[in-house]
Order: sequence, then structure tokens, then C-alpha cells
Amino acid sequence: NPQESRYFWAPSGYGLKKGEAYYQNVWLFFNQVAVGVTDNFSIGAGIVPIFLFGGSSSPIWITPKFSFYDKEESASFGVGGLFGTVTGEEDSSFGIVYGSATVGNRNKNFTFGLGYGYVGDDWASHPTLSFSGMIRTGKQGYFITASYFVSASDESLGLIGLGGRRIFNSVSLDYGGIIPIGGDGFGIIPWLGLVVSFGK
Repeated sequence: NPQESRYFWAPSGYGLKKGEAYYQNVWLFFNQVAVGVTDNFSIGAGIVPIFLFGGSSSPIWITPKFSFYDKEESASFGVGGLFGTVTGEEDSSFGIVYGSATVGNRNKNFTFGLGYGYVGDDWASHPTLSFSGMIRTGKQGYFITASYFVSASDESLGLIGLGGRRIFNSVSLDYGGIIPIGGDGFGIIPWLGLVVSFGK
């Protein structure tokens, strides 16, 4: 499994091994590169290049992550964060720190995640919860689910993601839909992402 460290976007407890790396692109706008520095530490960097489409500023971020495993690798734990800013804007820092616990092996697992986000100096008063899983369906295919729940003092929002992953050697294609719940109306946000693995 060349992409056991992540679902659609949310991380699992597994991490990249030393020398492993990947480039991820979602709908052309979201771009991120990550590399395994050691078997227990990886770091990534990303950008949404709005300046290419006439914008004056763009979100950029880094994503450090530590991963720990039990002896049989039947469970893994990750601690990390996303720390970003918007170029050309003052007081535009944003991000989230999180922990994730994964039960299962690299081809069939479930992950519970908990994180606290921030914008500027303001931290969220309630955590963001995530529930994700993947099951290998064949030599080249996976079923993936990734859901998020954000609570605030006056309202809550959920995002339920369902889809799959198709692997072609070092390239994988993620596809599916994200269903918002808790707001007005109903709809499905399509997801299409391409990941190229390289390195070790």
C-alpha cells in the first residue's frame, strides 16, 4: 500500500518510512509534497496557488508528523499538525494540531482522530473529530471513508466522505464524494485527487 499514511486527506496513524515521498494534487488547486525523514517522522509542505488564477495571495502550510507503532504493527499512533499562513496577508496564520490512533494493518484499518484548530491567536473551544477507514478490495483497489465533525458553541457541522482509491504502480487516483450534514440543504461535493509516490 503506497498510501497507507493518509485517507483522502486526513492522516492515519501510519507514517511515511525513511526516504518515501509523495506529491498530492486535488482538483488542480490543492498541492502538497511529503517525505519521510525517518521511519517515525515525516514532514510535508503545501500550497493553493491562487496567484496563478489572478489572486494576490495564496495559502501555504507545513505538516510535520510523528508516528509510533506496536511490535506487530497492528496499531499505530500519530501526532502532528498543519501550520499555515496566507501570503501577503497580515495576521493570517491558521492550522490544527492533532493526534490519531489507527487499529489494523496497512491494508485494512480504522482511525480515530482528534484535533484543535486555530486562526491567528484564537484556538477552537471544541475539538474536531475524525473517523476514517480503508479496506483493500483487490490488487489495485481500496474502499475509503473519511468523516469529520466540528462543534462550535452555537452549531455543529459534519462532513462524511465515501469513495475509493485505484493504484497504478507509483500513481494512485482517489475519487468519491463528501456529504455535508448539519447545515441547510443537501448536496455532494465531488472529490478527485492524484498522488504520485516517489523516493525509496
